[in-house]
Amino acid sequence: MRKICLLHLFSLKKVQLFSPIREDEVSRLIKKISQQAVTSQITNLSNLMILLSSNIMFRVAFGIRYDEESHESERFNFLLGESGEMLTSFFISDFFPSLSLIDKLFGNISRLEKNFKGFDEFYEKLIEQHLKPNRPKSMEGDILDILLQLKKEKSTPIDLTMEDIKAIVTVNRLCLKALKNTHFFSLSIFFFFFELFIFI
Repeated sequence: MRKICLLHLFSLKKVQLFSPIREDEVSRLIKKISQQAVTSQITNLSNLMILLSSNIMFRVAFGIRYDEESHESERFNFLLGESGEMLTSFFISDFFPSLSLIDKLFGNISRLEKNFKGFDEFYEKLIEQHLKPNRPKSMEGDILDILLQLKKEKSTPIDLTMEDIKAIVTVNRLCLKALKNTHFFSLSIFFFFFELFIFI
């Protein structure tokens, strides 16, 4: 998996190919901040950094850009928030496997399974969109598209399955969750100025 990521997903050439996406998103952000400044609106820089990170990751990974208030965006953010809560939840079966019944009684297991199912459906929908011949041009060359091509061509040392592809995409999701965490706000600020520096 590491070899696939280094050679096919995050090589210098691929990272450079994604630079127009970063530049476009930074440009949109600057325009939005300017509009808010002109109309004397309060600018929530924390939310804007999260939005910038989300949009860049979505476009690089999936080739799509969700509007802030769209149903898909709300659904994804809900699933993301839920998975964050589940990651930090206490599961007694992690420490005492024989007491897993307690987790079931408290509803932790069903909540976890529901979250996994939600993400699985979300990924399945994205994969279906990528496999369509009349897919949007923006979906060509994104991370999901590259992984599907590698699976189709069987040009990797291991045979990629749909589950492997979903697992690799999930790493992006966890990175996104980390950026949405308030403890990682400084990282978001650094990322913003780094993108700004590249853009200029």
